[in-house]
Amino acid sequence: MADEHAEMQAELKTVKKALQSDGAYLGMKGETLQRYFLQLNEKENLLLKANISSKFLDEGAGLLQTSTAAANGSSKHGGYTAAGVPVAGAGAGGASCKPPMEVIKPREPPAGATRALDRDNLESVVSHLEDYEGSLLETTKALRALSSLAYADAGRVGSAPSVLPQVLRALAIHPNDDGVQLAAMRAFCNMAYSPTVALNSLATDEGVLSALVGAMARTSGTKDIGAKASEAIARIVAAEAEPEADGKAKSSSKQPGPLCGFFVAASGGDASWQGVALQLVLQMIANEVVVPELVARNFSAAAGGAQRWGSSSMGWLGLAKQFASCPQCPEIAQALIEADTVAAAAGVMEAHVEDGSVQLAGIEGLSSLVGNRWAGLQAFAKVQGMKRIEAAMRAHPNDSVLQTEGVRALASGIQWPEEVQKTSAYNWEYSVEMTKTAMSQHGSNSELQVAALEALAKYLDRLHCIAQVKADGGEGLVKAMMTRHIGVAKVQSWGKAVLDAVGSTNWAPRNTAAA
Repeated sequence: MADEHAEMQAELKTVKKALQSDGAYLGMKGETLQRYFLQLNEKENLLLKANISSKFLDEGAGLLQTSTAAANGSSKHGGYTAAGVPVAGAGAGGASCKPPMEVIKPREPPAGATRALDRDNLESVVSHLEDYEGSLLETTKALRALSSLAYADAGRVGSAPSVLPQVLRALAIHPNDDGVQLAAMRAFCNMAYSPTVALNSLATDEGVLSALVGAMARTSGTKDIGAKASEAIARIVAAEAEPEADGKAKSSSKQPGPLCGFFVAASGGDASWQGVALQLVLQMIANEVVVPELVARNFSAAAGGAQRWGSSSMGWLGLAKQFASCPQCPEIAQALIEADTVAAAAGVMEAHVEDGSVQLAGIEGLSSLVGNRWAGLQAFAKVQGMKRIEAAMRAHPNDSVLQTEGVRALASGIQWPEEVQKTSAYNWEYSVEMTKTAMSQHGSNSELQVAALEALAKYLDRLHCIAQVKADGGEGLVKAMMTRHIGVAKVQSWGKAVLDAVGSTNWAPRNTAAA
């Protein structure tokens, strides 16, 4: 932020000199240049607010990661965060965190000496970007000039057909350079000052939205990069509510808008992308830029776009979990239910049943969406959500974490009212069978054994289903797991509860290792 402030002060001095000498700057003179000078002064005052916003994002993301880990515990599933979302580089379920970035080879520069950059001419600036895209120095100079031109005339720069593709090429060619990244984010932010450009160009370009979210989640380099990116997204979203010159709204808030594309983009990255998306939305709600109902409608609509890749589906489901369990704005959870997000989540799971990572994220996401809300349970039953969980368990029998979460989810159905069980096509007999199958296939996993034995104890307590539990050697299976995990207190206590319920007496596990 200090670098930007110094750069702006230098520009202010240049403009002031031009005004004093009746000269020109960026093609502007007289009253036009005077208005530009006043705009620069106004923007300088906004820098402090932008800095505060950046701190909010950084602190909020940290708090989110801490609270998630505390609530869920440390996962034993290799390559997963506590939220069940694969971290960068994880290959669980065959999904990567996001589609691989296209490697772009820079064009060869024109022969001869590097030509001078005409900072006041848009065509010259864009041409410079195109011809010298492989040069870090020339790219940075051209992007800074483009940012200044966009500040002076956002509409003209943002609507030029070659601008956005070339800026995205620059970002892809120089992904690790702070100067290029910051200059590009400033250019996007300045273009977003035009509501028309924000809605018709920036909000509809998936590459731009992904670049902005990625910059928000960037942890290396200057924080100004993330601050400018978040400011650009906020302007894009706010543009939907700004009136046209005739006083009419640009679009209806009841229809999917810029937020929808933002959520699709955020779903395509790793867990950090979803974290910064959550914090920015909370900030926009607090600042009354958006309301929870608008957020929920756009988020639910984004499920369709996220379904294109398993990694994006997983990210969308992970973000659904974060929204549904967000303590800072509990209104979002109810709004998500009213926006049919439960049905959208079930649809995402169905579209990628072969991807274990998506299925695990789906089970956790549905659990958070339902929570302790009656409306959530009704929505879950309506789409027969238990069938999705059963399908996930059948498709991924070797995934111990998924099996553990599935066993717990299936057991929750016995507490539902009979009407809800019928609506959801809940089959407790099948749930008992799947629980025992998971136990036998993952005998070495003590956490799964605890979950399964607890589930069987609940089935027996509520349904008195002794025959179903004992069928196919169920009693012997319980004894075998108690013997195998003799040192795990919860396995012993829940196992004893199950054996007592089925009438098995005078039995205690023997430490075969000691023998």
